[in-house]
Amino acid sequence: MKHESQSAFRREPREPVVGGNLFTRSLTARTLASLRRSKAADVAAELWPNDRSLEHLLTRAASNPAMTSVAGWAAELARRYVSDVIEALGPASAAAQILRRCLVLTFDGYGSISAPGFVAEYGNGGFVAEGQPIPVRQLAATPAVMNPDKLAAIAVLTREMMESSNAEACISDALVKAAGRMMDEVLFDANPADNTRPAGLRHGVAALPASVSGDGYEASFEDVAALINSLAPVGGNGPYILVGAPGRAVMLGARFIERSDVDLSIFGSSAVINDLLAIAPAALVAAISAEPEIETVNAATLVMDTVPGAAGTMGPERGLFQTDSVAIKVRWPVSWALRDPRGFAWMTPTWK
Repeated sequence: MKHESQSAFRREPREPVVGGNLFTRSLTARTLASLRRSKAADVAAELWPNDRSLEHLLTRAASNPAMTSVAGWAAELARRYVSDVIEALGPASAAAQILRRCLVLTFDGYGSISAPGFVAEYGNGGFVAEGQPIPVRQLAATPAVMNPDKLAAIAVLTREMMESSNAEACISDALVKAAGRMMDEVLFDANPADNTRPAGLRHGVAALPASVSGDGYEASFEDVAALINSLAPVGGNGPYILVGAPGRAVMLGARFIERSDVDLSIFGSSAVINDLLAIAPAALVAAISAEPEIETVNAATLVMDTVPGAAGTMGPERGLFQTDSVAIKVRWPVSWALRDPRGFAWMTPTWK
């Protein structure tokens, strides 16, 4: 009898966590739920019945809630979800690869986030003789403030695409990866922050002089050394990230990855054109909403224009009801900031 009582209260083993990207599955479930006027948890149960992580994420029941402070289950779930948000942006996005390596925060409904700045200087510390007072130094800690700038997109898919077994792949490719490509354009430009977007990394940062060596092979080593040395006051021995045009990134990878003792990653992006960028990810902070707002509509007229203008100047229109199509709108709060301007450097090399 005692044995039966103990077995009755024995905890069942936890079901294994199913693989896959939590963010894209959550996005797909909520998109289809919006279209069907149903619950996202019901859609998830239909499409991925064995994904317990997704069930916990979408249901958030009052009993046994998933709390990020509870180690061993929900804490790991929260970390995985935030990681999957960035991973979903796609390997083709250099910006996504960089954000995976920097400090990443979530908005969680707040209007703005203030992240501590830092300055790593040799003068901030020093040796002190036994019994002597330790100097007190006022360290610079200007906060990096990030507002939830809106990264938005509208994509049109046919109902057959939405209802097929490839719904997750179609929705992810149409919306999330396109957003990652747009992030490259904004992250690497020189425009200032305004009420629509964060500042590009090159804003206010002058280009370093490129090597004048006539030997392209030697010039590439000199340029990379100059960039890394510029970041060293805040980056130390790494990690560091180089971003160049895709072809140049392949060239740099062949020359540096196997030879460098420094933690160095090299990514390609067509958004940087002929420039070469260097980043100390410890100096960069990003804030991303893990829950983008999603709306769907299947009975409206949509202006099919990538640059919509004033009335009368817009592009062709598409009737969603007549073509049995679905328009998906995503509004995604995303922002970033340099915690220290010395964490970024760039130049325009003369070698190809």
